[in-house]
Amino acid sequence: MNQPNPASEQAGSPLESRYRRLLRAYPRDYQAERGDEIVGTYLDTVEPGRRWPSPHDSVDLLGAGIRERLRGYGALGLAAAFPLAATAALNTLVAVAIFLLLQVEFEDPRFARLDSVGPFQTLGAVIWLGWLFVGLAATVRPGAWARTAAAGALLLTVAVPPVAALLGQPGPPLFVLLPAVALGLATLALPSHPGRAARSLPLLTAGYMTAASAALSAAESGGGMFVSYSSTPELLAMAGGLMFALILLVGLGRALRADDAGLWAALLLATPASLFGANMLSQGIWGSRGGGPTPAAFAITTGSILLAGAALLTVAVTGQAVRHRTVRRRALDSACPTCGHRRKVTAVA
Repeated sequence: MNQPNPASEQAGSPLESRYRRLLRAYPRDYQAERGDEIVGTYLDTVEPGRRWPSPHDSVDLLGAGIRERLRGYGALGLAAAFPLAATAALNTLVAVAIFLLLQVEFEDPRFARLDSVGPFQTLGAVIWLGWLFVGLAATVRPGAWARTAAAGALLLTVAVPPVAALLGQPGPPLFVLLPAVALGLATLALPSHPGRAARSLPLLTAGYMTAASAALSAAESGGGMFVSYSSTPELLAMAGGLMFALILLVGLGRALRADDAGLWAALLLATPASLFGANMLSQGIWGSRGGGPTPAAFAITTGSILLAGAALLTVAVTGQAVRHRTVRRRALDSACPTCGHRRKVTAVA
């Protein structure tokens, strides 16, 4: 008795159409050549009655399509850079979360002229606890589980400000939230099989920052240098600069081994690093009012940072694509049209 073929049963179904829409992540020629095979493979694995691709299949298809496009651009180093950038982004978020929890959220809210939210100054404490949970997940259950936790923490980061406004509770300011969201987006590419060093980094970072915060509190002798979010812009700008410097240093070290993934990771993190300094940059360019930049000045500065980051990445990918096409064209021009082997090109005096 012939077994039913799930792929043939789903042919022309809404599920097949949705899989084909995800295929648009691939280059057109790749879709035409292998699209039917790819969709058929996914349809063979779905359970009866499913109408939408699973989240795992969706991420898998989109990720593979982006990698194929980058392969065509000769920018596979960028694809390899996403897990490295995600690891750096998560550890930066863990460090920032520990510092803001211990130095700001647990401080007496009267210093910031706020009503307390339980034991914390603001609802922002929920965000930082969420990212600490992601750091723990990346250590204990790396891969899909950690990426799911990162997606949840990112949603929490985006959701807390409107919820705080709706409840009439204080929340963290935009100059803290924007770089947290940018770094949170990067963590969605956390590696599936990190090495032992990468898995231990979140706990080491949390331990180091806890010790550093305790030492800072002891040095203050009750002075309270960081008593509210308004006292942290300079330190956050330094944190962004340090993150970028460290990933750039790693990138330069890997470049010496003909691996450009680290430099691509530095390029990916240039925008979040700059957002950490958006408050200070706004004040430097436009001046300050009431201890900080005006909302319009801050919006212009952050918008400029985002546009500059996107433009820089576009120029880098485009330049790599042009270089890749030039190298391929030269290789084809120097190949024998009969056997395909490269011909020696000798210089004529």
